[in-house]
Amino acid sequence: MPTYVYRGLQGHAERMGEVESRDYRAAITSVRRLGILPLEVRERRDLAAEAAEGRRRRGGVFSYSGSVSGHEVTWVTRQLATLTQAGFPLVRAIGFVKRQAQKDSLYELLDEVEQDLRAGVAFSDALAKDPKHFNNLYISMIRAGEVGGILDTLLERLAGMREADESLRSKIKGAMTYPALMLFAMIGALLILFTFVVPQFAGMFEEMGKTLPAPTQMLLDIGHFFQEYWWLAIGGVFGPVLGLYYWGKTDYGRVTLDLWKIRLPLVGGMINQVAMARFCRTLGTLLESGVNLIVALEGSKGVAGNEVIADAINVSMKDIREGKKIGQTFASTGMFPDMVCEMMTLGEESGQLGPMLLKVADIYERQTDQLVKGITSILEPLMILLMGVIVGMVVVAMLLPIFEMNVIGG
Repeated sequence: MPTYVYRGLQGHAERMGEVESRDYRAAITSVRRLGILPLEVRERRDLAAEAAEGRRRRGGVFSYSGSVSGHEVTWVTRQLATLTQAGFPLVRAIGFVKRQAQKDSLYELLDEVEQDLRAGVAFSDALAKDPKHFNNLYISMIRAGEVGGILDTLLERLAGMREADESLRSKIKGAMTYPALMLFAMIGALLILFTFVVPQFAGMFEEMGKTLPAPTQMLLDIGHFFQEYWWLAIGGVFGPVLGLYYWGKTDYGRVTLDLWKIRLPLVGGMINQVAMARFCRTLGTLLESGVNLIVALEGSKGVAGNEVIADAINVSMKDIREGKKIGQTFASTGMFPDMVCEMMTLGEESGQLGPMLLKVADIYERQTDQLVKGITSILEPLMILLMGVIVGMVVVAMLLPIFEMNVIGG
């Protein structure tokens, strides 16, 4: 028998569902027997055809223009979590959030998801059509919520996880903004000095007709180089950067760069802590949501943002499949701190692996916050001191011939 999708009222609450009936009239009768006043009853086949035709006319599976930021996806997730926990049906909640969207691209995205839901498509399947904005981890958690009947709980956990991740990245970006601005200001000041200021002194020194001190001569040579071969200087700076960028796109280059990152002095520890915090929070959230351990590990390995750590997780997954203990397998890779491995062992023994990992994530996020503040407090005065030293050396080199001339003339 055909399946009919209905939308109706039961008291003051809106209800949606499906019934199997021989025809349209029988479907309305079936809905009324459920104690629901039908507002709309449509055959699923017709709704699916309408949704497919709409997508075809718009030119694809998802046809909205522009892009939706990760922050906007987090905002949508938080709004849906709040509304579904308040008892809103999912379709109605998406429609409400859609109307609050500030960007056309976000409105169009949610509108197409809403159309798919009204056509009887599962929420996870509707989101899976747009992998650009909803990754495998996101889809896995939504699907787990649908299967377990706890979609509102999973949306809440997913929103919390994304918010924590965004907060951590925001703190790091905010702390690094000032040192980065200082670095660019220093480079800009040096370019102006060597390209415009230093050459002005060159003519004056040539009129003296005397041998210039070594620091002054070296400074003039650098200024001359920047004037004559500025294109080579720019290429010398950006060429290696671009080469490193494209090399990092290769498999070998990506793994090598990620290994260098976590071994860098000063910032390597911070990078590793950020990776551990993101991995532990994601894995803990998935396990708390009832996701199988292997599936959770598969979904969590990418969020660390480091290929070396992801490879270590793959090795651990292989050992876990063979029956080895979780803490021991992670410790044997040599890529995970002792605290992570110990807490995994304790969580495995107590049956509280998910909560233990979430505690580890909290600890690492606090430590990362403190480490970022410490690095920033060191970098800021260091950048100022470095700029002062360089500018001071340039000034001394420019004034040195004048001082020598005055001494000799005196």
